[in-house]
Amino acid sequence: METLINPASASEENQGTGSRSPERVYQALDLILSSPPFRNTQQGQSLLRYIVKHTLAGEDNLLRERVIGSEVFGRRPDYETGDDPVVRIRVAEVRKRLAQYYQSLHETPDVYIEIPSGCYRATFRWNDTPHEAVHGAAGGFIPPVGINPEPVYTSHPPVDPELHPTPEIPQGSPISATLRESSVKKGSWKIWTSAVVLLLLAGIAVWAHWNNAQTEGFKKFWAPWTNSPKPVIIVIGSNAVYRLSDSVTDQYARDHALETHGQEFFVPFAPTATLHGSDLHPAENSFVALGDVASVSALVATITRQKQTFQERFPNDISFAELRNSPTLLVGGFNNPMTVELTKGLRFVMSARNEIDDAQDPHRRWLLHASLDSHDTEDYAIVTRLIQSPGDVPLLSVAGMGQYGTLAAADFVCNPAAISDMVHHLPKDWASRNLQLILHVKVIDFKPVATEVVAVHVW
Repeated sequence: METLINPASASEENQGTGSRSPERVYQALDLILSSPPFRNTQQGQSLLRYIVKHTLAGEDNLLRERVIGSEVFGRRPDYETGDDPVVRIRVAEVRKRLAQYYQSLHETPDVYIEIPSGCYRATFRWNDTPHEAVHGAAGGFIPPVGINPEPVYTSHPPVDPELHPTPEIPQGSPISATLRESSVKKGSWKIWTSAVVLLLLAGIAVWAHWNNAQTEGFKKFWAPWTNSPKPVIIVIGSNAVYRLSDSVTDQYARDHALETHGQEFFVPFAPTATLHGSDLHPAENSFVALGDVASVSALVATITRQKQTFQERFPNDISFAELRNSPTLLVGGFNNPMTVELTKGLRFVMSARNEIDDAQDPHRRWLLHASLDSHDTEDYAIVTRLIQSPGDVPLLSVAGMGQYGTLAAADFVCNPAAISDMVHHLPKDWASRNLQLILHVKVIDFKPVATEVVAVHVW
């Protein structure tokens, strides 16, 4: 069975004219971008559209200055914002153009969009309650700042009822009508207060139910590992690294009068320099990518919350017999030979250097376009969850084509919300079946910032 999952930008439910839906925000945005203040500024349109889109999606990590500079204005992912204030300047211009737009209106807008000073996240004010529009000096719309319907009361000294008897008020008099109206207002205020309390209680109940649903799917996903009486074995891949021999580094230090005292440094070889085999020594199972280290930390935190014990091992320090007797987590793709060996017969497999293939469809594959200068902007990963035949132990693999893919895969399986969303697209008995996912990862500033499930296989 295979299901494709594409994250929706907005729910189609409850999108009537009275609801606070993303559709209403995008309609308001279209009106703004087609107005005179924005009509002739392509950068202003792109910037405001980007901010509104990612605000609605709740992606605050994509609303940082450096990320906006890279995504909207084409700057390098590692550019210095202090030297290039393009984002601050353009956002200030957008704020001015928004003010001009709202000053030009002669009626209350359906949704009021603004970008508060000091941040790059949009805020929305909704015109759900009928009220009279307030206009500025030029006739433009100014959003209402709030109305207090309650009267202001002042305190007085206590009054003796015998010395100052309360006068009777005729029922038909204007004063009697005013008092009845005040009493009605007090009663209405109590009703509204009770309604608000009930809504809050209902909201808490809905949140508790939603949170329990998330936790249930997450616990089912991890149960084969966290409920095992045996410790979980975490097998960590290591990167292929060669170190220069001591003779090479010592010679360089002497030639350049360096007092190294054993400290490490890079030797800048000329393009025509020659190295011999004796000049390099392989450092096997010694160097682990930072992304893989962070992945192990996330996995360890997840299983230890359930009081589960674990062991960390390198591939050269474990046998297949041990893996057949203990629940296992594999971290890393090409840099982990255990991952390559134990998943090679499955549907989704890593092939060549930058490719994932579908063994059941030779024409289907996912290619990674890696950067030549190490500033990667994307990665792919395979998550494999194997609950094999009865008596066998479970195996979970988080395998990126690079370290960012591995980290994104680990974050995904350790995120209750992500797992909860995934299981909604799976068959009811998914917890007792095998599962593979392919994740596409967006990378900015050397960090995975957005992960999308592009393929699923359950068997």
